[in-house]
Amino acid sequence: MIDTLKRFSLAFILLLIGVAIGTIGFIALEGFTPLESFYLTVSTITLVGYGDVVPVTTGGRVLAMGLVVTGFIFFASVIITSIRIVLERREQKNQAQQRHTLTALFLNEIGSKLLGFLCQCDPALLSTRDPAQPEKVWTTEDFEKLADTLKRHSFNIDPRRSDWNTLDKLLDSRILLRLLEDPYVLEYPLFSSLLRAIFHLKDEFRTRPNLVDMSDAVLNHIANDMKKVYRPLVNLWLEHMRYLEKTYPSLFFTVLESNPFGITKAA
Repeated sequence: MIDTLKRFSLAFILLLIGVAIGTIGFIALEGFTPLESFYLTVSTITLVGYGDVVPVTTGGRVLAMGLVVTGFIFFASVIITSIRIVLERREQKNQAQQRHTLTALFLNEIGSKLLGFLCQCDPALLSTRDPAQPEKVWTTEDFEKLADTLKRHSFNIDPRRSDWNTLDKLLDSRILLRLLEDPYVLEYPLFSSLLRAIFHLKDEFRTRPNLVDMSDAVLNHIANDMKKVYRPLVNLWLEHMRYLEKTYPSLFFTVLESNPFGITKAA
């Protein structure tokens, strides 16, 4: 989209330059009024050629021939890129809807539960909760404070807070393989990197049958793998929430009320 917009801007600027040169040129060479010169320039560039105003001097005819060739190229470029912008925006909208449909499916099936589990393993996050308001009504302002807090959050995990059996069951969800097979996932870097981190964490658990008596080194390694899941999962949740805020406000507040963070003020 950015490249297309740049091409459109360049073509449009060149078209305006061509119109300006033609208008000034016909005024100087043919002695036409500014309106007549502009009219002749536009009709020449668009290949309309009504014939009611025509150049009669050699210089005016040369200018008209130059406008026919160069001006029409710029005019056609503007039209073509305009159509491309409309089509690309439509495609981007469809892709965004598809991405957020996948995100909603993921969060509903496993993502929200996994996020809640990781939040319970985050001592810094737990310390910011307000026990005096366990069931507060969340507002848009609260969400912005939450988003600001999470942008600066460290996302450290204390693996000793983890219930390994619960995490193992979450990672065994069949929905993960179904999502991985979806072609749109590969076009969504945040989601695809999150899935890779989840599968890596899942492999770590599969290679360690004993999840109880693990050494500190192993716990730190797993905590680091959990952090690699935690951060992009939070970013995915925030991105999806902003989408809901714009497109489905009522659903946005419903999901916000059940968020796993519990932060009521910026840290």
